[in-house]
Formats: sequence, C-alpha cells, structure tokens
Amino acid sequence: MRFLSRIAGCVAALAMISLSAVAARAAQHNYYVTVDGRPTLTSGTYAGQANPNSGRLTLLYAHWNDATPSSNHFHGIGVYSLTGPADAPTVADTNANNRLPETYTAQVPLTLKAGAGAYAGKLVSGENGEHYSDLTLSSIHDLQAAATANLTSPEGYMYNSNAGYTNTPLTGLNLALEIVSISPGLNLGAAGLNQPGDRLAIGAEGSWPFEPVFWTDGNAAAGNYSAALRFVDQANVFGSSGTFNVDFTVVPEPASVGMALIAGLGFVVATYRFRRSK
Repeated sequence: MRFLSRIAGCVAALAMISLSAVAARAAQHNYYVTVDGRPTLTSGTYAGQANPNSGRLTLLYAHWNDATPSSNHFHGIGVYSLTGPADAPTVADTNANNRLPETYTAQVPLTLKAGAGAYAGKLVSGENGEHYSDLTLSSIHDLQAAATANLTSPEGYMYNSNAGYTNTPLTGLNLALEIVSISPGLNLGAAGLNQPGDRLAIGAEGSWPFEPVFWTDGNAAAGNYSAALRFVDQANVFGSSGTFNVDFTVVPEPASVGMALIAGLGFVVATYRFRRSK
C-alpha cells in the first residue's frame, strides 16, 4: 500500500510539473496589450522629455529567443512618438515601427486563408504558419505569474525587459479595436466592420485572450489589403493607442494561375506560328 501511495504521489507530482510547464509555455504569446507607465523618456534623442505614450494603451510584439532567453524583448507597435528637434518636438500618433508584419523583416503581407464555420466561404486571417499570423491578443499581466516564479525564465526575461510596460493595472478598461482606415473589400469581425470609426468590442482584461478576425469574400480580387487600427478604451480610463497597420494578401486561386499560364503559353505558341508563317 505504501508503494502504491508513493507511486500515486509521484504521478501527482509529475502531473503538477507538467501542468506548470504548460501554463508557463501558454504565457508565451505574440501580441500583448498593456498601458505604458513611463512618465518620461529615458534614452535616445528625446531623453528627459515627457513620454507621449504615457497612460496610453499599447500594442507590444514579443520577440522570443529560445536560444538566448535573456535577449527576449518587446517592440512597441505604432506607439505615440516624438519627431523634430529635441528642444521642441512634435507629437505623432504613430511611430516608424507601425506595420505588421514589421517592415524591417521584409516579410510579405499575411496570407488570408479559406475560412470555416461562421467564416465559411470567406478568406480569413489566423495562424497559418507565417510569422506574425496568430493575431491573438493577450494581457501583459499573463506573463506575471511565470515571471515571478522564475526571473530567469523566458517569461521572466520578457516580462522584465521594460518595467514601464508591466506596472500599470488595467482596472476598469473596456477595450475595443477601432478602424482608422481600411482597404475596400477587407472586413473586421463577424459583423463585417469596414468603415473608419467602426469598433470591434473586446472587453475587460478578463475576456482575453481575444483574436480579431479579418476577412474578405472568398472570390476577392488577388492583391494586398491593409487596415490601419488603434486601441480605444470605451470606459475612458486610459488613452487611445497609436495607429498601427496590419497587412494581408489574397493570392490567386491555383486554377486561375493555371489558366493564366495556359493563356500565356497559347500566346507564345501563336506568336511563334505567326512568325514562322511569315
């Protein structure tokens, strides 16, 4: 009986370890929502100036480095920023790093894929193996438990890479994603929001993770589509975020590509025969 009891205890302990590992790994998302708590800028051209993003909602992209976790860090996407001379700067409602996929990567826009369920017959965004494609939004505070448990864990390094992003409670927040501008044919959410000023309700921190879905009709023209967006607090507790852009592409149907190739080949053959007949 003691032997069986020990076995059961070991199994329970292993289960707890496994669950803890899963919970920690589950905290490693791509996109985090937070509020910038830094009152002043501490580095760069505008060090010492008031931080124009202070008290504002902020979208962070987490750059995880499995090989060197100590280098884990966030990029603020489309945050408010300062431009112009250091002694008389102008506040801009975005920054140079305001596109997804991030411009410096030279990655092409995210591919819209065939949808299912409520999005059957449409081309939709979502995890498809492409970097940046999982648009699920999480709270910065989701990292806190794992980071507190182990400061030198990947979550610990990420969470503490900038304390100003983590020290503001999101109490009272009622988050929404607002369209600033959007390409014709591109829509947001099941309701098909597609006008500047339209808002997709997300809700309080407890209602996250949340995945906004972008879509086009299934027969949408091939090409690139883009949405300029910002986060707003419908409870007016926190300031709106800066403007950021998400870029998508609709690729031609394989049959269409095949027909185009056949048509092109036919043109080449016809041209060849015409020249031979002269």
